[in-house]
Amino acid sequence: MYQQAMREQWFDGLAQQQAIACWLNCYLREFALPRGQAEMDYRGHNVPVGLLQGGGRLVRIRFAQPGYLLCVRVGRVSQLGRCDYRSAPYLKSPGESWRAADAHATTHFLLDRLAPECGFNAELLAQSANSLSITRELLGLAEQAEERGLVSTSDALIHAEQSMIWGHAMHPTPKSREGVDLQEVLACSPEARIAFPLYWFRIDPRLLRTYGHDTHATLTRISGEPNLYPCHPWEVDRLLANPLLRKAHALGWIEPLGMLGTALLPTSSVRTMYHPELDYFLKLSIHVRLTNCVRKNAWYELESAVALTQLLNPVWSDVRTHVPGFEVLVEPAATTLDFSPVGDDAAALCELTESFGMLYRDNVPALQRERYRPQVAGALFATDRHGISACQDILHRYIASHGGSYAHAVESWFEAYASLLLDGVWLAFFKHGAVLEPHLQNTMIGFDRGLPVRVWVRDLEGTKLVQELWPEQRLGELSERARASLHYPQDLGWKRVAYCALVNNLAEAIFHLCAADNAPRQHGLEARLWEIIAQIAQRWQQRFGQQPLLQGLLHGKAIPSKNNLRTRLFKRADRDSDYTDLPNPIGSRTAAREAT
Repeated sequence: MYQQAMREQWFDGLAQQQAIACWLNCYLREFALPRGQAEMDYRGHNVPVGLLQGGGRLVRIRFAQPGYLLCVRVGRVSQLGRCDYRSAPYLKSPGESWRAADAHATTHFLLDRLAPECGFNAELLAQSANSLSITRELLGLAEQAEERGLVSTSDALIHAEQSMIWGHAMHPTPKSREGVDLQEVLACSPEARIAFPLYWFRIDPRLLRTYGHDTHATLTRISGEPNLYPCHPWEVDRLLANPLLRKAHALGWIEPLGMLGTALLPTSSVRTMYHPELDYFLKLSIHVRLTNCVRKNAWYELESAVALTQLLNPVWSDVRTHVPGFEVLVEPAATTLDFSPVGDDAAALCELTESFGMLYRDNVPALQRERYRPQVAGALFATDRHGISACQDILHRYIASHGGSYAHAVESWFEAYASLLLDGVWLAFFKHGAVLEPHLQNTMIGFDRGLPVRVWVRDLEGTKLVQELWPEQRLGELSERARASLHYPQDLGWKRVAYCALVNNLAEAIFHLCAADNAPRQHGLEARLWEIIAQIAQRWQQRFGQQPLLQGLLHGKAIPSKNNLRTRLFKRADRDSDYTDLPNPIGSRTAAREAT
């Protein structure tokens, strides 16, 4: 009993640390640094006693309201202001002493400081608590899975998909899954190393609506018999409460059967399911907010994903030709159920269409999975529950095979990965007007003898088309709503591409790749990795033509970073997120080199 209590306390401590780190990193990047309210190497005397000793530097944050302060000890600080933390934060209010704070107190304190701008966001406070609670439970389940030998590395892809215990490092609520009972959350969460069957209905075939490829064989293979249709277990109660579904049930059009058929494996997106023998990932609909979005499949997204697959096939073929090893996992089919023969309640019809909506994303072929052992970038460039980054393990094995220093291996390894990613993403954007969303969770990396040689980008829901290159007549017979969901102006498309590729993905890769280097050399290695990105931008333009946006990057123009904390604070839809301009680690070095 005592040992179990100690373990639970340990898991709570880890979850608290991560929640605090997420909040502080978001607040620094989106508020304190842009407003000049952060001292990143504070050497003054107004320091809490608990922080007088210890390694690393002190970071102190001031606020618009006089007398409020936050102080914390950090280890490393990246050139984009990303920190790792060595202590609990200490908070100070007017007329009071410094006090050490846990995650709840830190979150409440920061929300209070932001309240004059947006009101006190109690919803976000609850979501943060929900995220922390779920993280704590997932840590315990991850340990149990290890002890029972359930953490298999035979399938590298699903091992990576289910290993992301912390989630988005720059989001205030990375593991929040509100509106779902905790036991149901744990029963269907990838971090629990779980597999489960879907919930199935027997349907009248006339209800099935299919976009793109025929998927009857896939559904029959999973369920075990024809004319069955699934939903995610988290959607069952919502569906069974829908009056139109109940009417259809009474008329014999649909019959709930329960959870049956082949057990599938949830991936890092939570709602997307994987099985090594299936041709597709199945992207299901859930009315649950994960990070910024409620992850339902809107009716127009079913149409637009399949249309994008058809429209952009020539684009991906061209990108593949010019950037061998770069692939996009397309979504050639979508299905849902259409209850219009049963009734005409527009709201009920829309809800059923979305809850039953399912997208079919191409799986990585089995031979490629075996050869390249693909892993999700979000799992590589993150720490596990022991504080170890998976990318460092890969680098050390690469060094064991090829020799050389860690720093030299990192540069070679990073250039191989960054070249593939940026060459493909930039070619799609600048030449073809296709705005990919290559963030960490959307990017998979394949290896040959430890070196990145393949990149797959996935999730066409986030893919947009630049309006200037995709006029209405190029979009075929898409509905007006689907067209509106696809079109993006070029400047916003660039912000999306630059944030996902440079900030969310490669900056996080740099942060973790540099963590294992000796402290005095960390900053130099980080600078060299950003210089590699500059060289990739120069080579890209020599090959494909000069682009003002890439030239701006080379000459120091700020890099846009999506504001996840502000999005949740102001309760905006993810598509309405704004951006903070980050100082460019590339420009000053490029300008100095060109001047010589």
